Amino acid sequence: MSRFSNLALATALALTLSAPLSAQTYDDARAAYDAGDFARAAELVMPLANAGDAAAMNMLGLMYDDGLGGLSVDPVRALDLYTRSADAGFTGAMNNLARVYHYGLLGEEVDVARAQALYERAIEGGSEFAMNNFALMQEEGLLGAPDWASIIDLYARAANLQEPSAAANLANVFLNGRDGVPENPSLARQWAESSVSVGSARGMRMLGYMLEFSIGGPEDIPRAEALYRQAWDLGDAAAANDMALLFNYGATGVPVDFDQAVEWYERGIAAGDEWSHVNLADLLADGDPAVPDDPVRARRLYEIGHDMGNLDASVALSYLHWDGVGGPVDYDEARRLLTHAAEQNDYGAMNDLGVMLQQGLGGPVDVSGAAHLYQRAAQGGHTLGAQNLAYILTDTTKSPVDPVEGVAWCHFSAEREDNPDTRDEYRLNCADLAQNLSQAEQSAAIARSAELLNTY
Repeated sequence: MSRFSNLALATALALTLSAPLSAQTYDDARAAYDAGDFARAAELVMPLANAGDAAAMNMLGLMYDDGLGGLSVDPVRALDLYTRSADAGFTGAMNNLARVYHYGLLGEEVDVARAQALYERAIEGGSEFAMNNFALMQEEGLLGAPDWASIIDLYARAANLQEPSAAANLANVFLNGRDGVPENPSLARQWAESSVSVGSARGMRMLGYMLEFSIGGPEDIPRAEALYRQAWDLGDAAAANDMALLFNYGATGVPVDFDQAVEWYERGIAAGDEWSHVNLADLLADGDPAVPDDPVRARRLYEIGHDMGNLDASVALSYLHWDGVGGPVDYDEARRLLTHAAEQNDYGAMNDLGVMLQQGLGGPVDVSGAAHLYQRAAQGGHTLGAQNLAYILTDTTKSPVDPVEGVAWCHFSAEREDNPDTRDEYRLNCADLAQNLSQAEQSAAIARSAELLNTY
């Protein structure tokens, strides 16, 4: 189960309204909008927008974008209003229009160059939302290799202007590290605290995680739980998964309580959280009597998780099809799901797909294809993939054959394996495979394994 998969990059898609309030009628429209009285806001803002007020055009664009205040969703009108507002110099509209081209919204194609130009204009005008979103654009690699100094600077500037997502995004950078940016748990916690101070639900979940697992500072389970609950109350669906996992595994002062865990997973599922689907499915398919298995529902939950893009769900669902759990055996579907996950660089899926190719499940036997997949998995640090590659390469009855390379990969797997029992098993396997080599070949295999360990 993933403990905190939602630390993955969150797209802070804040739609900006902020502007100098130049007219009382706009003040009233903005107050009505902020209060959720969208019908009143539409009534007040429409004549201003029709008269060419830039801030009003942006607000009306938002309302057509979202279908608020009795207005129908109208992408064409929303795009026109954002464009005219941006052309009139309103930075909030520049940010909103940049997002359109950044993500391909309102029927438009992604246009990275146009989005960049709009973000940069909005940043020049002081838009903290554009600072955050342009940093995200760089972090996504849409402008080439990310410039982490620039990204961190933009997030920090936006965070200092109290943009709701920027501090959480900074915390994420320092929590996980990036190329050239080492992990800094203490700094990650500081930025998470900053994000909580401006009401970021994602920041609350992130800080809760760090408090739960003593990352960047001491453990504080009561506050972690309180933050998860606060994030949930603010509408963060993923917070239900955090609460569920707290009860699923327990923590200091919080005993394991599967009933509470299931209740929170169900809340997350109802709110559309992908990890709640996957983690409840795990409970319903693990054979543990603490939660009665329901393989049919587990399969359905994994299917939903897969449809939501969750690779763990894709791989778990492949096993149910492979083994005929919760439905009939379907090797073709298992192979399709593993191929999908392998294409997304899931090393476990590469290994398992290699097994299917080697055994001819869901398609013809393909030993060379299996060896290729095992090698890719091994290069990613998957020790079982390295073991499987070793056995293929040392099998002189099949192709490809390279016993020295095979024993080298076997030694690699033993050195990379963290579990002591598994490591001992791998070492015994390597000794058996090495018996078929000459002394010179065994020495060559040891030397080659050192090269592999230095490379991968």
